[in-house]
Amino acid sequence: MKLRSGERESESLMAIHLSGGSGCAALLFVLFGPAILTAYFLHSLIWLIIIPIGIIVIALIVAALPIKRKVTLDQFAEELERHLLGTEDTWDWDDTTSVAIADERLEGLRGALPKFDSLSLEKDKDELKAIIAALRRGEVPNVSPPASRTDREHGFIRLHLKD
Repeated sequence: MKLRSGERESESLMAIHLSGGSGCAALLFVLFGPAILTAYFLHSLIWLIIIPIGIIVIALIVAALPIKRKVTLDQFAEELERHLLGTEDTWDWDDTTSVAIADERLEGLRGALPKFDSLSLEKDKDELKAIIAALRRGEVPNVSPPASRTDREHGFIRLHLKD
């Protein structure tokens, strides 16, 4: 397994991110590869329908499981610092802000991180530096969520409703 820049061997990858043609090809192979083989060996085309549906159902069940990542205060501070310095990989910030954390204190902090998506303002950079320093001291600071965020905007599915 190839490690990302700045990633330690003890850390595990939280997600596989494929885009474009490679993502489409991987999805088609995962869905239809086993189905084609099964249909060929069992001489029945029904497996071309049953197996992809079964794979999708299993994937949805696994996605619904309340699996949370275990991360220490120092590891979380490192993730935030990589974002502050701009040294994170393509999906690191997405993983940091969207994957649930087992530690409830850090989970509360994670909910407020979207306001740091763009660090164009100096006050945002300073606030993120203060958060990183507090985490390194073993403290979890209270950070208010972004002002534009409402209860309807979080979760797996986002609905854009007109008021």
